Amino acid sequence: MGKFFGQYLGNCTVVEVELWGILDGLNIILDRSFRRVIIHTDSIEAANAIQEGSSETSNSTLVRRIRFILDGLKQWKIQHISREDNLIVDSLAKSVRSKRLGLRLIEDPPMGI
Repeated sequence: MGKFFGQYLGNCTVVEVELWGILDGLNIILDRSFRRVIIHTDSIEAANAIQEGSSETSNSTLVRRIRFILDGLKQWKIQHISREDNLIVDSLAKSVRSKRLGLRLIEDPPMGI
């Protein structure tokens, strides 16, 4: 099924949560020396902010950090997907109920996901 990650962020907007997830995922792919990436997101606002390089509705520092990483890659693409097509990822996000700080990699997803 794949490997996933989760992180407790406290109080954030939905767009900020999506942007943090994208940034964390990009940091993981950098650590693993990948040079090409396809980002799937069900947040059209996050996708547009990244493609445009800024956003009035999100933390622009997050967008700048994401763009900085993407600009260093050989190839990248961001695709908006429907919320219905993203149900597994949403289920995994809801399963990370711990308020521990820091990024957690999920090697074996919970049963039923």
